[in-house]
Amino acid sequence: MTDAIRATKAPRTWYFFGTLGFTLLAALASLLGGFVTLVVLLLVHRVPMEGAYEQMMTHVYWKTAAGIGSVPGELAGIWFAVRWARRRFSEYLALRWPTAQDLVLALLVMLAVIHIVSFIGQSMGETLDAGVLAEFGRARRDGPLTLFFYLVMGCIAAPIVEEFAVRGFMLRGWSESFLRPAGAIVLTAAFWAICHTQYNWFGVFEIFVIGLVLGYYRLRSGSTWLTVVVHSANNIYSYLIIGLLT
Repeated sequence: MTDAIRATKAPRTWYFFGTLGFTLLAALASLLGGFVTLVVLLLVHRVPMEGAYEQMMTHVYWKTAAGIGSVPGELAGIWFAVRWARRRFSEYLALRWPTAQDLVLALLVMLAVIHIVSFIGQSMGETLDAGVLAEFGRARRDGPLTLFFYLVMGCIAAPIVEEFAVRGFMLRGWSESFLRPAGAIVLTAAFWAICHTQYNWFGVFEIFVIGLVLGYYRLRSGSTWLTVVVHSANNIYSYLIIGLLT
């Protein structure tokens, strides 16, 4: 009996279904946090309910605020899952700093992949997603402060939250399940790409390819911080290009 109790209290890993379930719960907590933030701001700004939808569609301020408000819920959901597994958050998510060699190599490979995929897109007649360009333009029109928080959200907050969730938590559990590392890299990349519903089909494909690279280097280096930095660098580079074009 003592051995059985000890076994149930031993540190564990959430495998396929456990990882999927906690990921969906964390996503739900994230949506709830964003929704509450949005409602509070609408009340503070005294925006009438009949005009709320139009405001959210024409001003990036609201989307950015909701995005920032969703961060605590997402991280809290992941933290809860890790602590329930009786593991340390930093250990489970592989939050260790990568070597300089791994970081430089991953950045160079990512830069090459971005340009190769962009070249393929151009040869197929694909251009920068009009929706993304329009959103960036709206952020500019909303003023310097909104643009600043929009870029902070896209270049710092989103890479941290998404990498902690996808390459940290999900890849950890799925790579040790029946999927094995290769299957986990592919499935997490697909899951991550599908979540980016704001992009056209080629943008989703590009994110899937980037997800494969990030997943590979997460397992190769054993560091989720590496994928955070590479993801952030990719977004900064993308916004620089968008800024130059708009």
